[in-house]
Amino acid sequence: MSPTGSPVVLVADKLDPDGVAILEQAGLQVRVNVGLSPEELIVAAADVDGILVRSASKITAEVIAAGKRLKAVGRAGIGVDNIDIPAASRHGVVVMNTPTANAVTTGELALAHLFSLARHIPAANASMHAGRWDKSKYVGAEIHGKVLGVVGLGKIGRVVAERGVGVGMRVYAFDPFLTGDCPVPGAELVNWDRLLAESDFITIHVPRNKDTTGLFDAATLKAMKPGSFLINCARGGIVDEDALMAALADGPLAGAALDVYATEPLPEDSPLRAVDNLVLTPHLGASSEEAQKRVSTEIAQQMADYLLRDEARCALNAPAVAAEEMVLLRPYVSLARRLGLMLAQVADAPLTRIEIEYIGRVATMNTDPLRVAALSGVLAPSLDGPVNAVNAEMLANERGLKVLEGHEPDSRSDFASLLKVHAFEADGTAHMAGGSVFRGEPRLSLFEDFGVDFAPRGHLLMTRHDDAPGVLGQVASWLGEAGVNIGGMHMAPSSDDDHPALALYGISRALTADEERSLTEIPAIRRARSLTL
Repeated sequence: MSPTGSPVVLVADKLDPDGVAILEQAGLQVRVNVGLSPEELIVAAADVDGILVRSASKITAEVIAAGKRLKAVGRAGIGVDNIDIPAASRHGVVVMNTPTANAVTTGELALAHLFSLARHIPAANASMHAGRWDKSKYVGAEIHGKVLGVVGLGKIGRVVAERGVGVGMRVYAFDPFLTGDCPVPGAELVNWDRLLAESDFITIHVPRNKDTTGLFDAATLKAMKPGSFLINCARGGIVDEDALMAALADGPLAGAALDVYATEPLPEDSPLRAVDNLVLTPHLGASSEEAQKRVSTEIAQQMADYLLRDEARCALNAPAVAAEEMVLLRPYVSLARRLGLMLAQVADAPLTRIEIEYIGRVATMNTDPLRVAALSGVLAPSLDGPVNAVNAEMLANERGLKVLEGHEPDSRSDFASLLKVHAFEADGTAHMAGGSVFRGEPRLSLFEDFGVDFAPRGHLLMTRHDDAPGVLGQVASWLGEAGVNIGGMHMAPSSDDDHPALALYGISRALTADEERSLTEIPAIRRARSLTL
């Protein structure tokens, strides 16, 4: 937080003024500092809570490490090639993008390239400007009835497929993650080989990753229909540029259009610039006035919602939760984290296994955020850096912490919803804490072997003691002498000598290890542990 208490957001790339206004109206402090060098960006990141970028600024591991307060990085657009997501995850920094804001604009650009290729519009335009009238040279082809192959049927791919159907094309779609009927009416899901062999136009709409880099190599291009056209408005590197130039020179391709490149900006001496039947545009996919405004306003609102309300929409490294769903989940997320915090601080040795039970109505909810919240609570006391929904599971995996879950929606529990977390030390020693939500607030309902009713917040003192007269008074006197106020208390009697009684005190500050040891000098106190939630 800034000295005034409000989060600070660095706008490192050009953002529409409406986006900046959303941040300011939400009460955030905004620093617009565009065009920073890598070294300057590292310095600028040191005292901000959020950074907003487009494609120019590179959010490297060094930038993220320098951001001691950094909680979120937002990309106004789809691609996040310029953000080191593994480094962000390790530091607990959420990375968000706007995957749908420029879908229409990018899809329409792909279709514009399709029409340009079919009718030789760029070449004919250049010819006219050169003073020629080459009417007979640029005989094109109708697209009606032609086969349009769409690779990737995400948001943008569906825009293209829908409009392809609308102009009378036969639309084939390939997407390895889809089965059954095609989600676009009038289009058909086909296999990879058929799409390559039968499509007159192929347009690419997949992300670049290890599976898609070089997807359109020499072998793939050779398998395409003779006289066909290829369009790439997705990501550079998906099409092998050397293989593309060969396929345009020697077949089978009649033409191609690129909006993205392996190296951007495209070098002045790139051989692509000399290929006559290749249409080139300078990464215009999201370059419409409408899209520029949408990506700016959407990412600004997402940043404000995360920094002010912990609502992460379109997060790439955290559980995806809809805003309306988060309203219901938020108190359970808080409960899960506090249960994890209690168990980690009660244990005498590192925990090796966590078992989470979702009982009743909570078992029917999206429990992913509850799992990571419980894990973040378990891990936080033993780690120096931030532990949150972004990095909790990664940190748990690195430490060999096993996690098991069980869902019992039809359980006949006394609670409409009950969340129970069991934690195990390496020697098998087990601890348990459980709770529910009452009037929107987390309540501790179970602890170790006892049924309790306590608000798990702030600083707590847990004692296990002999069930004898005067013990609670001795503890209260000790706390008073130590200058510690008691804000609330719950006591659960023992069932036998092997299970000493339990007391939970809400206290005004955490106790030191020496103070915990001093408390156990009271003869009836078998154990005392200060817990911070």
